[in-house]
Amino acid sequence: MNTLTRRDPTLADFIFAGQLGLYSTVPGTCLSFLVLVFYGLIALYPQGRKHLNRVSFRLLAYSLFFNILYGIASAVTAAQDEPSSLCTFGAFAVNFTLSFALFLTTCIAINLQLVLVHNVNGKKMEKYYIIGTTIFSIVLTVPAYGLGQYGFHQPTNTCWFKNPDPKQRLDWLIGTQSILMGLSPVIEIICSSVVLFWMFRFHMSIRYLQKSIFSGHTGSLAIDTVSGTTGGAKTSFWSGSHTVVRDLSSKYRGVIIRIALYPIVSLFINAPTATLNIYSVVVPVTTDSDYRLLVVNLVLYGLRTLLYAILASVDPSFIKAVREIKAKQKRSINDSGRSRGVPHIVFAVGGRAGRSQSDSVVTTMGGGPLTSSTVELPQVTQSDDMNIDTKTVKGGAQDHDSMFGLNQNLKQTTGLVNHTSDFLSSRTEAQTRSRFEIEQEWEEDRKFEQQL
Repeated sequence: MNTLTRRDPTLADFIFAGQLGLYSTVPGTCLSFLVLVFYGLIALYPQGRKHLNRVSFRLLAYSLFFNILYGIASAVTAAQDEPSSLCTFGAFAVNFTLSFALFLTTCIAINLQLVLVHNVNGKKMEKYYIIGTTIFSIVLTVPAYGLGQYGFHQPTNTCWFKNPDPKQRLDWLIGTQSILMGLSPVIEIICSSVVLFWMFRFHMSIRYLQKSIFSGHTGSLAIDTVSGTTGGAKTSFWSGSHTVVRDLSSKYRGVIIRIALYPIVSLFINAPTATLNIYSVVVPVTTDSDYRLLVVNLVLYGLRTLLYAILASVDPSFIKAVREIKAKQKRSINDSGRSRGVPHIVFAVGGRAGRSQSDSVVTTMGGGPLTSSTVELPQVTQSDDMNIDTKTVKGGAQDHDSMFGLNQNLKQTTGLVNHTSDFLSSRTEAQTRSRFEIEQEWEEDRKFEQQL
């Protein structure tokens, strides 16, 4: 084994570890800032704003904002190599912003379970997520800052918990940060597992029901557990007598699976970080292996912002908003291209006027000639429209019979027109009712999506 691997860490090594933590924080902070800027730009478009109007997306945006603040605080703190007020405040800022980011991402998983599994209105719960996150973050960090627990830790040359008593420093670390970093991935994993299990049961139930429908046994089927809420009103996934099944688990499968990635990232980052924090307090950094663990811990703190920024950049709501805006712009370009190529066709009316225009040339909006054949429309006269034989017959009785026949023909024609009008009216009413039902279902889906 190389003798360099067995040497004790020096002051230069600790300074290098702090610089490495600084450099690992910068990429994630910059990417988080860019993603948040793109969020704002997409929100300026009405087509994109409707996709971003979701509870989980707003929680994600808040978490991303605090991740940016956390990255800035971590970078400033990692650059300090001596005791100072900036070092003390930086340690507090790191813990304060980290608490906000952790609680907000945890609330995303909690909200997903409450809305899908327990039929709770997510929009009504949003304010409680914000209030609870604020209270917990203040309670966990402000007392420690007021009691002087943050500052420059001389043995590790870092701005962190500075209490010289290892036992008290460990108590403050576990009580204010480690317990939060440990519970956060546990809660997220539990909530995501419940949602995934619910999705599996829901999918199996839908497959069974669809199989029963196709086999013709719809009379004895009923749904009592598959339902949602929209604004406090219970919404069944069966609509009308034609039994339409709306499989929301399939519709929002991408959203749910991508949101379920947050517990994986949280477990990958928070569990090792909390463990290494406790280890660094219990076991002083006096050997090379302990120093390596300290470096890994600092790098994990820096990679946190990068991983969450990547997840935020592939958020399903953000992707859908971008695609719709691009599709809207593409349709606008295609429509403008078609409007420039629409010809002005000249129709000729029957008779000499029509024949005199048979050699006319149709021009386009672009100015180019387009030769076309003249469409002759035959002249319609009143005698052609009313093909009723009205022979003039002399004599009172014969005149009366002729007028009676004419009245009968008019009555039959009027009855046919009325029948046709009633048929078209009923058909239009059915189409309007069908469109109304479809629009109502779309509105319910939109309101339900806003709760996720």
